[in-house]
Amino acid sequence: MGLLVVKDSQPFSIVDDCGFKELVALLDSRYTLPSRRVLKEMVVKRYEEEKMKAKAVMERVEAVSLTADMWTSINMDAYLAVTCHYVDDSAKLATVLLGVLPFPETHTAVNITAAMRSLMEEWGTEGKVTSIVTDAGANMVASVRSLNVRHAFCFAHSLNLVGKKSLDATPGLQDLRTRARKVFTFFKTSTTAKEKLREVQEQMNRPVLKLIQEVDTRWNSTYLMLQHLFKERQSVGAALAMLKTDVRPLSSEDYETADACLQLLSPFFQATVELSEEKRVSGSKIIPMTKMLMLYLYDTIGKTSHDTAKLLGQNMVSNMQNKFDTTESQTALTLSTLLDPRFKTIGFYNQVQAAASVKRLTAFCTQLRKNAQPDTPTEEKPSTSAQPAPANVDNPSSTGLNLWETLDRDASEARTARNATADATVEVQRKKRNRLNPKTVEKIMFLNKNL
Repeated sequence: MGLLVVKDSQPFSIVDDCGFKELVALLDSRYTLPSRRVLKEMVVKRYEEEKMKAKAVMERVEAVSLTADMWTSINMDAYLAVTCHYVDDSAKLATVLLGVLPFPETHTAVNITAAMRSLMEEWGTEGKVTSIVTDAGANMVASVRSLNVRHAFCFAHSLNLVGKKSLDATPGLQDLRTRARKVFTFFKTSTTAKEKLREVQEQMNRPVLKLIQEVDTRWNSTYLMLQHLFKERQSVGAALAMLKTDVRPLSSEDYETADACLQLLSPFFQATVELSEEKRVSGSKIIPMTKMLMLYLYDTIGKTSHDTAKLLGQNMVSNMQNKFDTTESQTALTLSTLLDPRFKTIGFYNQVQAAASVKRLTAFCTQLRKNAQPDTPTEEKPSTSAQPAPANVDNPSSTGLNLWETLDRDASEARTARNATADATVEVQRKKRNRLNPKTVEKIMFLNKNL
């Protein structure tokens, strides 16, 4: 019963539902359903057991990253959700939801910091967090800085802002979006219209698709609304013609505009979906994905003859540059891209930045090699005789002072540093020369086998 409630998000009141009682009695008349109170206790007990197991796993993990987001429920209650990401013993990406905290307080950086620090202390992740991913909100960014942890922006959220700002800044789309929303509202609120659309779709041997409503804060909902209207333009137009309504169908010029703009927006929608999954690491994809989106925009803008689509594309280029201009100079992202066997330096848009990133990687490897080298054993000094020899510049040890000691030490350190640098350079160049792996290869599994 506890698993039923958890896996299917069933309310505790299910045990009082007549139909459910009859089903259970039919399956096994001897089984006695628990009360609501007992069922709740069962679920809470199972939660505590699973939480203890997760904490035990977290104790063994050496490094984690966190994602944090503020969201509002349908009842307008605010919550802070924090998820932990790490690589498990089998070299697979794993996640643990640390908590979804009710957040009635104002969403200040101080309050968010306190809540996140509390979760980190509870789960023992302090000192293990390499980065925290959030949106670009000033309160979230300030909160991460207060925790003295590296902040990483959410690429999907930034893409959403690029799409939204670009759509809003394109005048030719405003009237089209307004009339598209009216078409959706008509079919949404009228059962007669909804049924007529279904009938027309079946008569045209079209799949019965529901129209999608645009949500002001999510550009991808605009994309899906226009996409579905474009796909169902014939069935929607036919249904509207058969119904008594003042709602005007979109014109052929409107659909031409929608089609041209959808071509620009399509790869952004694909990128948002791909980067929103939890099963694969995405940090190394950000730089090459930004590069491919920019190249696609330039290519499509150059080919389109539609004025509205051209303006939309120019707005998207401008917003992409504003949002991601410094992406290729962020150390964590550049090193991640270089070390990804699918991308390496070809993932960079700016090859000057790629070369600089190779130097940073070489310096990083050099430092790792220096740290890994054992300390050079101190040479045993020869014993001196009871009768000291006269001072002689050709025999500096006779004075008890070696004038060359500092120079010898510097030379030794230089040789060690030169060897470490040379080794690191050779290693980085060897990795660069290796054949690029297909994009389908999972990065973590590859690195686990080849490093």
